[in-house]
Amino acid sequence: MFIIQNIETEFYLKHNGSESLEHPYIEVACPGDAEAFSSLKHAKYAVTWYCDMFKKWRIIDVYEGKSYVKNKIFEFVLEEAM
Repeated sequence: MFIIQNIETEFYLKHNGSESLEHPYIEVACPGDAEAFSSLKHAKYAVTWYCDMFKKWRIIDVYEGKSYVKNKIFEFVLEEAM
């Protein structure tokens, strides 16, 4: 299970229930309330196409404790590798 975090605010993304394709997420304080994505690929897709591209995002693997951030060429990589 993967969740998405705004690095600057430390809040997490949750789908707002909207059918709109433009930023259909709100920020919530609790990771337990965050939208859960079943795969890293799905979380990357959501960040790439539905989130504000000017903000910094972290994708967190809840089960493994790993996190992924964008590198200089805008690919998500393990945060420790940065």
